[in-house]
Amino acid sequence: MVVRLRRDVYAVAPADPDAWPDLVPIRRAVAGLDSARAAVTGRAGLMLHEVPFVKPRGWNDDRHGVEILIHADDVARCGRISTGAILRPCSDWPQDVTMVQGIKVTSVLHSAIDAVRMGMRPGRRTRPQSLPIPEALVLLDAATRRAGALNTGGAISLIEGMRPRFWHCTGIRAVDAAMPYVDPLAESPLESWSRGHMIAYGLPAPLTQQVITGSDGIDYRVDFCWPEIKVIGEADGLTKYGDSPAQVREAKRRELARQRALEEAGWVVVRWTWDELASDPWVVMRRILAAFRRAA
Repeated sequence: MVVRLRRDVYAVAPADPDAWPDLVPIRRAVAGLDSARAAVTGRAGLMLHEVPFVKPRGWNDDRHGVEILIHADDVARCGRISTGAILRPCSDWPQDVTMVQGIKVTSVLHSAIDAVRMGMRPGRRTRPQSLPIPEALVLLDAATRRAGALNTGGAISLIEGMRPRFWHCTGIRAVDAAMPYVDPLAESPLESWSRGHMIAYGLPAPLTQQVITGSDGIDYRVDFCWPEIKVIGEADGLTKYGDSPAQVREAKRRELARQRALEEAGWVVVRWTWDELASDPWVVMRRILAAFRRAA
Protein backbone atom coordinates (compact mmCIF):
# COMPACT_ATOMS: atom_id res chain seq x y z
CA MET A 1 0.00 0.00 0.00
CA VAL A 2 1.36 3.43 -0.99
CA VAL A 3 0.59 6.41 1.26
CA ARG A 4 0.95 10.01 0.09
CA LEU A 5 2.84 11.95 2.75
CA ARG A 6 3.12 15.29 0.95
CA ARG A 7 3.48 16.61 -2.56
CA ASP A 8 5.80 14.32 -4.54
CA VAL A 9 6.64 12.31 -1.40
CA TYR A 10 5.16 8.84 -0.92
CA ALA A 11 5.84 5.88 1.37
CA VAL A 12 5.12 2.20 1.12
CA ALA A 13 3.04 1.22 4.15
CA PRO A 14 2.76 -2.33 5.49
CA ALA A 15 -0.14 -4.41 4.21
CA ASP A 16 -1.47 -4.68 7.77
CA PRO A 17 -3.53 -1.49 8.35
CA ASP A 18 -2.80 -1.66 12.10
CA ALA A 19 0.97 -1.61 11.58
CA TRP A 20 0.94 2.20 11.29
CA PRO A 21 -1.56 3.19 13.98
CA ASP A 22 -1.87 6.97 14.02
CA LEU A 23 1.63 7.30 12.55
CA VAL A 24 0.73 8.68 9.12
CA PRO A 25 0.52 12.31 10.44
CA ILE A 26 3.98 11.85 12.00
CA ARG A 27 5.44 10.40 8.81
CA ARG A 28 3.86 13.24 6.86
CA ALA A 29 5.40 15.81 9.22
CA VAL A 30 8.93 14.38 8.90
CA ALA A 31 8.76 13.74 5.16
CA GLY A 32 11.71 15.41 3.45
CA LEU A 33 13.74 15.78 6.67
CA ASP A 34 15.73 12.55 6.34
CA SER A 35 18.99 14.34 5.57
CA ALA A 36 18.53 16.92 8.34
CA ARG A 37 19.40 16.58 12.00
CA ALA A 38 15.75 16.39 13.01
CA ALA A 39 13.86 14.14 15.43
CA VAL A 40 10.27 13.84 16.59
CA THR A 41 9.74 14.72 20.26
CA GLY A 42 6.95 15.63 22.68
CA ARG A 43 3.56 13.97 22.43
CA ALA A 44 4.27 12.49 18.99
CA GLY A 45 7.53 11.09 20.35
CA LEU A 46 5.61 9.42 23.18
CA MET A 47 3.24 7.91 20.63
CA LEU A 48 6.23 6.33 18.89
CA HIS A 49 7.55 5.07 22.24
CA GLU A 50 4.04 3.75 23.07
CA VAL A 51 3.71 5.80 26.24
CA PRO A 52 0.08 6.81 26.98
CA PHE A 53 -0.85 10.50 27.06
CA VAL A 54 -3.73 11.55 29.32
CA LYS A 55 -5.41 14.84 28.48
CA PRO A 56 -6.37 17.14 31.36
CA ARG A 57 -10.08 17.77 31.87
CA GLY A 58 -11.36 20.47 29.55
CA TRP A 59 -8.74 19.90 26.87
CA ASN A 60 -11.07 18.71 24.14
CA ASP A 61 -8.96 19.34 21.05
CA ASP A 62 -7.73 16.01 19.64
CA ARG A 63 -5.60 17.68 16.97
CA HIS A 64 -2.00 18.29 17.87
CA GLY A 65 1.03 19.39 15.94
CA VAL A 66 4.04 17.12 15.58
CA GLU A 67 6.93 18.68 17.50
CA ILE A 68 10.19 18.22 15.59
CA LEU A 69 13.52 19.10 17.15
CA ILE A 70 15.86 20.30 14.39
CA HIS A 71 19.43 21.60 14.44
CA ALA A 72 19.53 25.34 13.78
CA ASP A 73 22.01 24.86 10.93
CA ASP A 74 19.55 22.60 9.09
CA VAL A 75 16.46 24.79 9.32
CA ALA A 76 17.29 26.87 6.25
CA ARG A 77 17.61 23.83 4.00
CA CYS A 78 14.65 21.81 5.28
CA GLY A 79 12.38 23.21 2.57
CA ARG A 80 8.66 23.75 2.95
CA ILE A 81 7.37 22.85 6.38
CA SER A 82 5.03 19.87 6.25
CA THR A 83 1.43 20.18 7.35
CA GLY A 84 1.15 19.63 11.08
CA ALA A 85 4.89 19.99 11.76
CA ILE A 86 6.16 22.37 14.44
CA LEU A 87 9.90 22.90 14.02
CA ARG A 88 11.88 23.69 17.17
CA PRO A 89 15.43 24.78 16.25
CA CYS A 90 18.25 23.96 18.67
CA SER A 91 21.95 24.72 18.54
CA ASP A 92 22.99 21.76 20.73
CA TRP A 93 21.99 18.49 19.08
CA PRO A 94 21.00 15.83 21.67
CA GLN A 95 22.84 12.52 21.84
CA ASP A 96 19.77 10.49 22.82
CA VAL A 97 18.09 10.37 19.40
CA THR A 98 17.02 6.87 18.39
CA MET A 99 15.00 5.19 15.62
CA VAL A 100 11.47 3.86 16.15
CA GLN A 101 9.60 2.35 13.19
CA GLY A 102 12.04 4.06 10.86
CA ILE A 103 11.46 7.52 12.37
CA LYS A 104 14.09 9.50 14.27
CA VAL A 105 12.81 10.33 17.75
CA THR A 106 14.25 11.64 21.00
CA SER A 107 14.57 9.22 23.93
CA VAL A 108 11.47 8.33 25.91
CA LEU A 109 12.47 10.57 28.84
CA HIS A 110 13.39 13.49 26.55
CA SER A 111 10.03 13.13 24.77
CA ALA A 112 8.19 12.98 28.11
CA ILE A 113 9.83 16.15 29.42
CA ASP A 114 8.96 17.94 26.19
CA ALA A 115 5.37 16.71 26.37
CA VAL A 116 4.99 17.85 29.99
CA ARG A 117 6.34 21.32 29.36
CA MET A 118 4.66 21.85 25.96
CA GLY A 119 1.40 20.03 26.73
CA MET A 120 -1.01 20.07 23.81
CA ARG A 121 -0.20 22.35 20.92
CA PRO A 122 -2.55 22.11 17.90
CA GLY A 123 -0.35 24.22 15.61
CA ARG A 124 2.65 26.49 15.15
CA ARG A 125 0.72 29.64 15.97
CA THR A 126 -0.83 28.37 19.20
CA ARG A 127 0.75 28.92 22.57
CA PRO A 128 1.86 25.72 24.34
CA GLN A 129 0.33 24.97 27.72
CA SER A 130 2.24 22.75 30.16
CA LEU A 131 0.58 19.76 31.80
CA PRO A 132 -0.75 19.83 35.39
CA ILE A 133 0.86 17.47 37.92
CA PRO A 134 -1.63 14.56 37.55
CA GLU A 135 -1.12 14.26 33.79
CA ALA A 136 2.60 15.04 34.06
CA LEU A 137 3.11 12.12 36.44
CA VAL A 138 1.48 9.71 33.98
CA LEU A 139 4.28 10.51 31.52
CA LEU A 140 7.21 10.90 33.91
CA ASP A 141 6.41 7.74 35.89
CA ALA A 142 6.30 5.66 32.71
CA ALA A 143 9.32 7.33 31.08
CA THR A 144 11.62 7.00 34.10
CA ARG A 145 10.59 3.37 34.55
CA ARG A 146 11.41 2.68 30.90
CA ALA A 147 14.72 4.53 31.39
CA GLY A 148 15.68 2.15 34.20
CA ALA A 149 14.73 3.98 37.41
CA LEU A 150 13.82 1.72 40.34
CA ASN A 151 12.62 4.32 42.83
CA THR A 152 11.83 8.02 43.21
CA GLY A 153 15.47 8.91 43.90
CA GLY A 154 16.60 7.18 40.72
CA ALA A 155 13.85 8.87 38.71
CA ILE A 156 14.80 12.30 40.02
CA SER A 157 18.46 11.65 39.15
CA LEU A 158 17.51 10.78 35.57
CA ILE A 159 15.40 13.92 35.16
CA GLU A 160 18.02 16.14 36.80
CA GLY A 161 20.65 14.68 34.47
CA MET A 162 18.63 15.88 31.49
CA ARG A 163 17.37 19.07 33.14
CA PRO A 164 20.28 21.38 32.04
CA ARG A 165 19.26 20.88 28.43
CA PHE A 166 15.94 22.62 29.16
CA TRP A 167 17.37 25.34 31.39
CA HIS A 168 15.58 28.29 29.75
CA CYS A 169 12.84 26.36 27.94
CA THR A 170 9.13 27.14 28.03
CA GLY A 171 7.15 25.19 30.62
CA ILE A 172 10.10 23.54 32.36
CA ARG A 173 8.70 24.66 35.74
CA ALA A 174 5.89 22.12 35.23
CA VAL A 175 8.54 19.38 35.13
CA ASP A 176 10.20 20.81 38.25
CA ALA A 177 6.84 20.82 40.07
CA ALA A 178 6.12 17.17 39.26
CA MET A 179 9.68 15.84 39.68
CA PRO A 180 9.65 15.28 43.50
CA TYR A 181 6.59 13.05 43.17
CA VAL A 182 7.70 10.80 40.30
CA ASP A 183 7.38 7.10 41.14
CA PRO A 184 8.57 4.57 38.54
CA LEU A 185 6.94 1.79 40.60
CA ALA A 186 3.50 2.91 39.38
CA GLU A 187 2.17 0.03 37.33
CA SER A 188 -0.43 1.82 35.24
CA PRO A 189 -1.44 5.29 33.99
CA LEU A 190 -4.45 5.11 36.32
CA GLU A 191 -2.21 4.71 39.37
CA SER A 192 -0.01 7.63 38.32
CA TRP A 193 -3.02 9.79 37.51
CA SER A 194 -4.68 8.95 40.83
CA ARG A 195 -1.56 9.80 42.82
CA GLY A 196 -1.21 13.05 40.90
CA HIS A 197 -4.72 14.10 41.88
CA MET A 198 -4.00 13.23 45.51
CA ILE A 199 -1.03 15.60 45.37
CA ALA A 200 -3.02 18.30 43.57
CA TYR A 201 -5.84 18.13 46.13
CA GLY A 202 -3.48 18.13 49.11
CA LEU A 203 -4.09 14.61 50.42
CA PRO A 204 -1.30 12.93 52.43
CA ALA A 205 1.17 11.18 50.13
CA PRO A 206 0.51 7.42 50.03
CA LEU A 207 2.98 4.57 49.90
CA THR A 208 2.73 2.64 46.64
CA GLN A 209 2.90 -1.06 45.79
CA GLN A 210 3.15 -2.19 49.42
CA VAL A 211 2.66 -5.80 50.54
CA ILE A 212 0.05 -6.25 53.30
CA THR A 213 -0.90 -9.49 55.03
CA GLY A 214 -4.63 -10.26 55.18
CA SER A 215 -6.53 -12.16 57.85
CA ASP A 216 -6.12 -15.31 55.74
CA GLY A 217 -2.33 -15.12 56.08
CA ILE A 218 -1.87 -14.27 52.40
CA ASP A 219 0.33 -11.34 51.37
CA TYR A 220 -1.42 -8.88 49.03
CA ARG A 221 0.20 -6.06 47.09
CA VAL A 222 -1.94 -2.91 47.11
CA ASP A 223 -1.88 0.16 44.87
CA PHE A 224 -1.80 2.75 47.67
CA CYS A 225 -1.77 2.66 51.44
CA TRP A 226 -1.56 4.99 54.40
CA PRO A 227 -0.21 2.62 57.08
CA GLU A 228 -0.36 5.13 59.92
CA ILE A 229 -4.18 5.16 59.68
CA LYS A 230 -4.59 1.72 58.04
CA VAL A 231 -6.28 2.85 54.80
CA ILE A 232 -5.80 1.11 51.45
CA GLY A 233 -6.60 2.71 48.09
CA GLU A 234 -7.23 0.62 44.98
CA ALA A 235 -7.43 2.09 41.45
CA ASP A 236 -9.45 -0.42 39.44
CA GLY A 237 -8.63 -0.72 35.76
CA LEU A 238 -10.90 -2.87 33.61
CA THR A 239 -8.15 -4.93 31.99
CA LYS A 240 -7.27 -6.79 35.19
CA TYR A 241 -10.67 -8.50 35.22
CA GLY A 242 -10.12 -10.38 31.95
CA ASP A 243 -12.02 -10.54 28.67
CA SER A 244 -14.66 -13.26 28.97
CA PRO A 245 -17.61 -13.23 31.41
CA ALA A 246 -16.16 -16.27 33.18
CA GLN A 247 -12.82 -14.50 33.68
CA VAL A 248 -14.57 -11.40 35.00
CA ARG A 249 -16.65 -13.44 37.49
CA GLU A 250 -13.58 -15.29 38.76
CA ALA A 251 -11.56 -12.07 39.04
CA LYS A 252 -14.39 -10.40 40.93
CA ARG A 253 -14.64 -13.39 43.30
CA ARG A 254 -10.91 -13.21 44.07
CA GLU A 255 -11.12 -9.44 44.49
CA LEU A 256 -13.95 -9.71 47.03
CA ALA A 257 -12.09 -12.39 48.99
CA ARG A 258 -8.96 -10.23 48.93
CA GLN A 259 -10.81 -7.15 50.19
CA ARG A 260 -12.57 -9.15 52.92
CA ALA A 261 -9.23 -10.49 54.16
CA LEU A 262 -7.71 -7.02 54.26
CA GLU A 263 -10.71 -5.50 56.05
CA GLU A 264 -10.76 -8.32 58.60
CA ALA A 265 -7.09 -7.52 59.24
CA GLY A 266 -8.15 -4.02 60.32
CA TRP A 267 -7.74 -2.04 57.09
CA VAL A 268 -10.26 0.31 55.48
CA VAL A 269 -10.34 -0.25 51.70
CA VAL A 270 -11.49 2.44 49.26
CA ARG A 271 -11.79 1.85 45.50
CA TRP A 272 -12.33 3.92 42.36
CA THR A 273 -12.29 3.48 38.58
CA TRP A 274 -10.83 5.36 35.62
CA ASP A 275 -14.26 6.70 34.62
CA GLU A 276 -14.90 8.05 38.11
CA LEU A 277 -11.55 9.84 38.20
CA ALA A 278 -12.03 11.24 34.68
CA SER A 279 -15.57 12.42 35.42
CA ASP A 280 -14.83 14.28 38.66
CA PRO A 281 -11.56 13.76 40.57
CA TRP A 282 -12.91 15.58 43.62
CA VAL A 283 -15.59 12.89 44.08
CA VAL A 284 -12.83 10.28 44.33
CA MET A 285 -10.76 12.45 46.67
CA ARG A 286 -13.78 12.92 48.97
CA ARG A 287 -14.23 9.14 49.04
CA ILE A 288 -10.62 8.73 50.16
CA LEU A 289 -11.04 11.42 52.82
CA ALA A 290 -14.19 9.65 54.05
CA ALA A 291 -12.12 6.47 54.38
CA PHE A 292 -9.61 8.42 56.48
CA ARG A 293 -12.40 9.49 58.82
CA ARG A 294 -13.78 5.94 59.11
CA ALA A 295 -10.32 4.61 59.91
CA ALA A 296 -9.84 7.28 62.59
